[in-house]
Amino acid sequence: MTNPANFTSIQRNAGASFAPFPGTDTPTVNSFGDPDGEYTAIREAVGIMHEPQRGLLELRGADARDFLNRMQTQAIAAMKGGDSHRSFQLNVKGRIIADMIVHHGDESTWIEADATDLDGLDELYDSRLFGEDLTITNITADRVALSLHGPMAGDLLRSVSVNCDRCIDMPHTHHVLEVAGRHVTVSRRDVCGAMGLRLWPRADDALHVYGAMSAAMDAARFVGWAAFNTARVEAGSPMYHIDFGPDSLVHETGALDETVSFTKGCYLGQEIVARMENLGHPKRVLTGLRFKNDQLPAAAATVYTESGDVIGAVTSSVISPMLGNIAIAFAMIKWGKHREGTAVEVDTDAGRALATTGDRTFIQTA
Repeated sequence: MTNPANFTSIQRNAGASFAPFPGTDTPTVNSFGDPDGEYTAIREAVGIMHEPQRGLLELRGADARDFLNRMQTQAIAAMKGGDSHRSFQLNVKGRIIADMIVHHGDESTWIEADATDLDGLDELYDSRLFGEDLTITNITADRVALSLHGPMAGDLLRSVSVNCDRCIDMPHTHHVLEVAGRHVTVSRRDVCGAMGLRLWPRADDALHVYGAMSAAMDAARFVGWAAFNTARVEAGSPMYHIDFGPDSLVHETGALDETVSFTKGCYLGQEIVARMENLGHPKRVLTGLRFKNDQLPAAAATVYTESGDVIGAVTSSVISPMLGNIAIAFAMIKWGKHREGTAVEVDTDAGRALATTGDRTFIQTA
């Protein structure tokens, strides 16, 4: 099994600097010494990313799909083998306790989520089992999350794999491919405004696959969190534990259409979701902020109306190369104050900066 130190060694040799992934103590590459070049790779070629903060639960048994359907917001019962869909796990109060991609297969179902959330999910599911044919195993140590981001992501995958076009051309599915001579589960999800592919090689094969992809194409390069973070904010892709979290309701995230089925049966937290839907709107909502210049607020910076009333807080902020190097951000804003074009002020180290509210998607996605 791959030792995490082996990844660290190869990354340090490539010039990596490390920082804990936001909200965790998991060491993650911040950059390989050139975040601007890494960002350019995501926008113009392809970036290769190691994501040690991600993990997997594996569910096996005849009742896996029906059990998850009774627990999660997504219509899991309608999934066919090979489908991959985003879903939320809520608690009884309707708060989000995990943001997941459910990969339903013919032999097993994987739940992909932040590794820090998996023990809690496992405990919750174990407490709700009443004789179902179902076993749940944390297989995070057996797999490694790698990803490709950029317009040439498909070209890179084709150069190291066989019969991968169905994966590239079919979002919301997953496929077992031969990548660099190893069997790897691959799915597509575009989160940076360009093609995005998630690869799950076995731990013993991960370093081989990681190195083979970097050597397969001159335009490919390793990228870290700094470049990825800029690209995903530009593309309007909030992240759990960063832009919303365990205190959030589904309607606050802007991800309702992607994660919630209103035609399925009961699930944990459904009454809260239905009540909010009937009320029409939440008290707050995740919103985009576009600044006048490069005056960058920090995470948790306070957002005010022009008259000085506190209406929210920044969750993520970056300088956007695609928009002429102005600051952009996500912020959780009081409902009604989030309307597009509303003028606001935001705390920064250089004083309050002017911004306007708007759509979270700052650039057009591919």
